[in-house]
Amino acid sequence: MMRRLLAEGTMAGTVGATVVAVWFLFHDVARGEPFKTPAVLGAVLFQGLRDLGALRITTELVLEYSAVHWIAFLLFGWVAAALLAGADREPRLFAALVVLFCCFEVLALALIAVLAEWLFEALPQWTIVLGNLMAAAAMLGALMRRHRVAWRAFLTVAE
Repeated sequence: MMRRLLAEGTMAGTVGATVVAVWFLFHDVARGEPFKTPAVLGAVLFQGLRDLGALRITTELVLEYSAVHWIAFLLFGWVAAALLAGADREPRLFAALVVLFCCFEVLALALIAVLAEWLFEALPQWTIVLGNLMAAAAMLGALMRRHRVAWRAFLTVAE
């Protein structure tokens, strides 16, 4: 059971991390600055960057931040997989998954607002929210194939 949950969570977390990474890659390329988002976040996290003008986009920063990004989504995927497994037995736990997503979203925006509000210049709030919504939808889609009981119960309650 635990092995299955870890595999499901790993798959879902990887899907979510990939969706967000691709979203920001497209966003950065459209602005003519490929890999700027992970470089900015990596520089803030690992080098204490405070001035966007001082940013140097390096492979090292992009890869370091990408690893942190993937680990965060793995943790989220494992919790989501565990909640859905529980929701197969107790459908009300599906609500906990919705709360988890909302908390994750608020935490991401609050961390930026509190620790580095100036980052919203490089990462407008709407890009973060949209990226996370797309990731959540992709993760939920990947997880729901194996948790049809929870999904049916949720849809029945929603009617």
